[in-house]
Amino acid sequence: MSDGREVTAVLDGRVEERLVDRVLEAAEFAAPGEQIPDVVAKAVEIAELDPEGTREALLTLRGDAEALRQLEEGLDLSPDRATLALGGAIQLACGELASDDPDLGSRAPELVRWLEGAW
Repeated sequence: MSDGREVTAVLDGRVEERLVDRVLEAAEFAAPGEQIPDVVAKAVEIAELDPEGTREALLTLRGDAEALRQLEEGLDLSPDRATLALGGAIQLACGELASDDPDLGSRAPELVRWLEGAW
């Protein structure tokens, strides 16, 4: 969503829906076995446009039990591991986005490992 000239990941405290659609499209059109890396790449691309807004969106997501449940169901992990994986990925992303010079792209391999349960 555009707010003046800047792109923002958050609108009225919620993740901008068109950005969610772009991430879901990345998963839908990804090659088998590449869904998580493709989704992470698209999410990183969006996050780098608005690191602060993305961090705000992730912090808001932490309090949305239904959204978290849906995301966890999308992971090919047991319920307990999916909860830990998603929580770990959110924590990693929030920490990087809070840094003075955020570079979420450099953390993409770690995000993929978390979400694939390879930890």
